[in-house]
Amino acid sequence: SSGINAEWPLRPGANAQASPRKMPKLDPAADVKADTNGDSQDILEEIDSIQTSLDCLNDQASDEILKVEQKYNMLRKPHYKKRSDLIAKIPDFWLNTFMNHPQIAALLDETDEEVLRYMTQLSVEETEDIRSGYKIIFEFKTNPFFENSQLVKEFTMSESGEMGTSETKINWKQGMALTEKSGDKGKEKVGGKRDKPGDDPPSFFSWFEDNSMGGDEVGEVIKDDIWANPMQYYLDLDEDEELEDDEDQDAEDEVEGEDDDGAGEGEEEE
Repeated sequence: SSGINAEWPLRPGANAQASPRKMPKLDPAADVKADTNGDSQDILEEIDSIQTSLDCLNDQASDEILKVEQKYNMLRKPHYKKRSDLIAKIPDFWLNTFMNHPQIAALLDETDEEVLRYMTQLSVEETEDIRSGYKIIFEFKTNPFFENSQLVKEFTMSESGEMGTSETKINWKQGMALTEKSGDKGKEKVGGKRDKPGDDPPSFFSWFEDNSMGGDEVGEVIKDDIWANPMQYYLDLDEDEELEDDEDQDAEDEVEGEDDDGAGEGEEEE
C-alpha cells in the first residue's frame, strides 16, 4: 500500500480534470440585427448619394428648360405684336372675349362691360428670367369713366416665395368710380358668386385696387388662358364644338375622296 488515503482530498489541479469554463450565451438574433443595421446604413448612404445625383440633374433640367422658355418667349413676341395689331381693328373684341370666358364673365356687371367697350389692347409681359413674375396691361381709348390710357397690374415673386402685386391707380372721372360700390373691394375669386343680399357686387376693376400677397386667380386666368388664345373665347368655341368641326371636316374629306374615286372608275369603263 502506498499509504495514501483514498479519501484524502486531492490538491487542486492535482491529477484532476478542470471543470469546463462557462461561455457567454450567444444571441443569434442580436448578431443578425447588428449585421442588418450595418447593411442598412450602407444602403441608406448609397440611396442618399443617388438622390443627390438626381437633385443635381433636376437642377440642370430646370436651368435648361428656363433657357428654352426664354428663347421661345422672344420668338413669340413679333407674333403677339402682329396679333394685337389685327385685334385692335375688331370692335369690342376684348369685351366679347371676356364675356365669353366662363370664369371672367362671372366677375363682370353691366357697367364693367360698358368700360370694356373702350378697351383696345391686352398684353402680358413676363420678366426676363420668367420666374420673377409678370405684368398684365390693359389699354383703353378715351372714355367717360377714367383718365388712364393704361391700367397695369404687376406680379412679383418675393425672396420668401410669395407673390406680391402692384397696380395702377385708377383716376376715375367725377362720379364714375365703380370701385366705390358698397360691395367688397379687392381680390376677386374666379368663378365666385358676386351677388350678396343687400349688397352691390364689386366691380371687376376692384381687381386693380388689390395689392395683397398670395396667389391671384384672375391674373393667372388672363395670363395662361385668355392671353394664350383669345380667339377661342371671342368666337365662343369650346372643345366639343372644335372636335365636331374636325369630325365634320374629316367626313367631308372622305365623301369627296369617294366621289373622286367613283368618277375615276367611270372614266376607265368608258
